Amino acid sequence: MGKSPFKKAIVYIIFILALSALGWSHAEAQSYDFGFGSMLPLKSIESFFGPLLPPNGFGDTFRSELGINLATLVYQKILLSGNGVTYDLINNTPAGDEALFLPTVAGRSLDSGPIVYDFFAKFRVWRFAGKVDYSIFESRSRGRHFDGFFFNSVILSGDIDIIQGPWLTAGVATKWWLNNPFFRFNNFPTVDPKNTNIYFESTAPATIGAYIRYVPPEILGFPVHFEAWADFPLKGSPWTSVGAALVFRPQIYRFDLFSRLKYERTTLSISGSNTESSPSLPTGQTWDLNLNWALYGMEFGIFF
Repeated sequence: MGKSPFKKAIVYIIFILALSALGWSHAEAQSYDFGFGSMLPLKSIESFFGPLLPPNGFGDTFRSELGINLATLVYQKILLSGNGVTYDLINNTPAGDEALFLPTVAGRSLDSGPIVYDFFAKFRVWRFAGKVDYSIFESRSRGRHFDGFFFNSVILSGDIDIIQGPWLTAGVATKWWLNNPFFRFNNFPTVDPKNTNIYFESTAPATIGAYIRYVPPEILGFPVHFEAWADFPLKGSPWTSVGAALVFRPQIYRFDLFSRLKYERTTLSISGSNTESSPSLPTGQTWDLNLNWALYGMEFGIFF
């Protein structure tokens, strides 16, 4: 195996911060010079990456966010594969064999536009941030409420600003789901739909990605900034997403409120062995669920 690029990046970051601590000049307030300042190209580094240490201390950079996100998913694809057949759960048809999709479940396809709720808290110190979300994500069957794709989960994420300029910030982020997604469908349309129950659980995904924020001067006296991000599979069920947001931050009294208009495209694949015993479908049958959706959302929150 080759060396991990992430380990190498961490080494570089630690090295830069160490150089910064050694080479800080007496001209900077509340800092020390160990005699190496003239030997290190700190000004060149800071001109690209931004200040390596906060001028007024780390405590001055702490801030937190609390908020809620309401979003609508619009599915482009929900394909369930197993037992030699691929079923389209948006259009109520199996791919390749119409005879297997019986009319007894014609109205039980999954809701193609469910609402997702997300409650979050985020904490930032200087270039580092951590976030905790609780997401309520359920795509239920139109006909039976106990059928569908379910992915309610606590989500832990973190990011670090690699570049931190006055107008532009860019960095890397990681996200970890703590709960497993699962799919459940009773009386599924196979040879004997009345006795075919499907239930399988997949592994929780984890992603790594990058983000960018552009914070221009106030537009018509109204503070606003733009964000874009991309997340890629790290482990578990493959999750890939790209998105963008427009963030409004009007100031009211001591607090800074914000609202965020979001758009995101996501692909997720889950797979697992059926744990339901059915005469027409043996326990252990492997199923794959491939999902693709667009998310349209609005976040509301407050900075402290």
